[in-house]
Amino acid sequence: MNDTAGNEQVVRQLYEYIQRNDAGGFAAVVSEKHTDHSNGRNGPAGFAQAVNNIHKAYSDLKSELQLIVASGDLVVAQWRETGVHTGQFFNLKPTNKPFEATGLNMYRVVDGKIVDSWISVDPRTIRAQQAAQAALEG
Repeated sequence: MNDTAGNEQVVRQLYEYIQRNDAGGFAAVVSEKHTDHSNGRNGPAGFAQAVNNIHKAYSDLKSELQLIVASGDLVVAQWRETGVHTGQFFNLKPTNKPFEATGLNMYRVVDGKIVDSWISVDPRTIRAQQAAQAALEG
């Protein structure tokens, strides 16, 4: 398997760990030197904490890869998450309503582990969450 294909497989494995909320699995694919350029959750422990927060906030969470593109050490993943907003997520109180979030993540993979990551969430999904929150408060 060439590096590009191997790097893509690392990211695919990451999303399996995200779906299962497998805190121990992140060490297999995320470098201790990993830098999250979007939210500052660095290393395998940072990944585990961020994913656990999502799972605590959204029951029946389903995280799915929709598209993955790899070139050299860079891998871009388009994803979709769905669930029910049953727990606190940052400043958003539970709405007990279904939610959907979509976005793109870019990863840099070196020697079989993710060393850099960036996230971009579709702003429409953020606005939908804010509208659901406003309806609760209105």
